[in-house]
Amino acid sequence: MSVQQEFLALMQSGGPIMWVIFLVACMALGMLIWEALKGRQLMRLAERDYQTLRGAGEVSQIKKGGSPVAQVLALLSWQQIDSQQMLAKEINIHLAEVVPKMSGTLATIAILASLLPMLGLLGTVTGMINVFEVIAIQGNGKPDLMADGISQALLTTASGLIIAIPVIFLHHLLAQRVNRLMTLTHQAIQLILHRNIEQLKQGYLHE
Repeated sequence: MSVQQEFLALMQSGGPIMWVIFLVACMALGMLIWEALKGRQLMRLAERDYQTLRGAGEVSQIKKGGSPVAQVLALLSWQQIDSQQMLAKEINIHLAEVVPKMSGTLATIAILASLLPMLGLLGTVTGMINVFEVIAIQGNGKPDLMADGISQALLTTASGLIIAIPVIFLHHLLAQRVNRLMTLTHQAIQLILHRNIEQLKQGYLHE
């Protein structure tokens, strides 16, 4: 039996809920891969820009649209900023726009991870309903028919848990990286706020 045939046989044994679990698992996996790649790129850019600022590099060296701090700086209305207080206020306003982009689809991944065990439990319930229907109609003398319902109940529960565990673990790792990214961004912003406002404006507006 080929891998494809084994897969189809497994899905058929698990019933319709098994296909729902498979679909949710594919969605979660796709989002995890996307967030892993995006987060890696953002961390690299954030570390580069932080080291630039820490090494007394010019703000103009931070490319627009790269790291979170670069995105914040690109949103500022530099011509209207004339004090450190106004700069801090503007940064805080626009930082609130950039922060959700760091998390991306992590919240959705967490929801999908919590759905997987519940879908497995739903498969268990539907499988046991099928068993009881067989008992009610055929009695206890049809073990082969009862086995289908029991198989569905066990397969969906196991599948939901087996897939949910790595999804939750990977989500945790990505969430930790987002936290490090936010910390690095706040540190870079503090370095900017301790600089002379006129030099910042001149460096950014005449890059």
